[in-house]
Amino acid sequence: MPNYGFAIDLRKCIGCHACTIACKAEHEIPVGVNRCWVKTVEKGTFPAVRRFFFPVLCNQCDEAPCVRICPTNALVKRKDGIVDLHGDACIGCRACMVACPYDQLFIDPNTHTAEKCNFCANRVENQLLPACVIVCPTECRIFGDLDDPASEVARIARAEAVTVRRPEKGTLPKVFYIGAEESAIQPEAAARPFMYKEGQVLLRPLAAPAPDPLHPGEARVDYDTPHEKAWGVDMAIYLLTKGIATGTMLVSLLLPLVRGHRSPLTDIVGPAISLVFLLATTIVLIVDLERPERFYYILVRPNWRSWMVWGAWFLAAQGALTALWLAAAVFGAAIVLQLLLWPLAICSILTTCYTAFLFAQGLARDMWQGPQSAVDLLAQAIVEGAAALLLASLVPSVHADPAFVSVLAAALAGGLVLHLAIIGVENLLMASPTRHHELAVAAIRRCAFARLFWGGAVGTAAIAVALAIAGAAPIAAVLALAGSFAWEYIWVEAGQSVPIS
Repeated sequence: MPNYGFAIDLRKCIGCHACTIACKAEHEIPVGVNRCWVKTVEKGTFPAVRRFFFPVLCNQCDEAPCVRICPTNALVKRKDGIVDLHGDACIGCRACMVACPYDQLFIDPNTHTAEKCNFCANRVENQLLPACVIVCPTECRIFGDLDDPASEVARIARAEAVTVRRPEKGTLPKVFYIGAEESAIQPEAAARPFMYKEGQVLLRPLAAPAPDPLHPGEARVDYDTPHEKAWGVDMAIYLLTKGIATGTMLVSLLLPLVRGHRSPLTDIVGPAISLVFLLATTIVLIVDLERPERFYYILVRPNWRSWMVWGAWFLAAQGALTALWLAAAVFGAAIVLQLLLWPLAICSILTTCYTAFLFAQGLARDMWQGPQSAVDLLAQAIVEGAAALLLASLVPSVHADPAFVSVLAAALAGGLVLHLAIIGVENLLMASPTRHHELAVAAIRRCAFARLFWGGAVGTAAIAVALAIAGAAPIAAVLALAGSFAWEYIWVEAGQSVPIS
């Protein structure tokens, strides 16, 4: 069985874009999206200026992160090494888009499912070369079997000084570049003066609010295909509703252990709030899909390597156990409550923290990597749960125990302090491990997200801590929820703010 790969000799590429047009014609790709394209980078100061062309296409990775994260097995690695996509199984969750370090997946506006280059598998199966190879006027694209020692692409991969994109990601890409310019192959190396948004062209270099007049000769991206962010404010809303759901349940379970007795606030009101927000979380997740009518594919054709699948089952288990708890509390079945206590607590923690592992599968985004995200999500859930219970305690019919309220205020303050410590270390004290991470942090600290970070995520949370300690718990609860949502929005958006192609 062959193992197909590409070699691209950048010394021969003339930037004619014939490959892009041939690909669109072969696969009927709609206007505005591309399976492959040619990025252009200019470097130097007039008259000593050079232009570099960099063809971009799917790398058909041996360890493809898109295959690992796809919850419905819509993405598969074939026996010939080609990573292909079955649109009829895709639910449009866009997880593959955040997993691919090469920015190679997109949503087809006609089918509302993911789409990508597949080395023209339809042609390869009929002993034809990919469309982009056939039309290349300079023959800079070489396609063949990497496992065949006699093939030209195998010879190039063995003997030439070739470069691959983002080798540090460990995906083992199978597109090899000859003569690659650093500023072209590294997405963060060149400034991006042209940022496309709603038909407007804005002049600004990467991760900065305005052009840098001090470095006029730096490498600049002259042409690229703009891609929308895969996840947006809808994902931040999901993080908030899920945090309230799991945090409220977790605090409701643990609070009686601290105070030594139960109350309607923890036995009925808290779990009821949890169930309502679990339902809201489920609705947000389904509505956010490009193909929401296929949401059940996650359950009936699961890819168990995807944390999205595990999360769906954790959410289902959380809902079932919470409903059982409420029923037992209403009917006074104390023994059932005792039996459900720790299974529900463990399930709440798993449902809270799985999102950190899902985001970590978004291999393209360095800001989402690391175990601190799981701890931070748990701290935020405690804050959000305590805040929800504090607001519920204001309802006269709840008859909240004042001692419970004081413990809730302490939990809110403690969770916020831990949360602030984590984001402070990561964004202010810790040295960035990669240039990608450094640029994302720069966008948070002093660029696009700076006001929301300092005023919303940090300032609001700090005020909430002070108010909780001072006894103004209800106001602290509202500010804590606002600050938590601000950070969740920043975490989602800033993590995707650095170009990866």
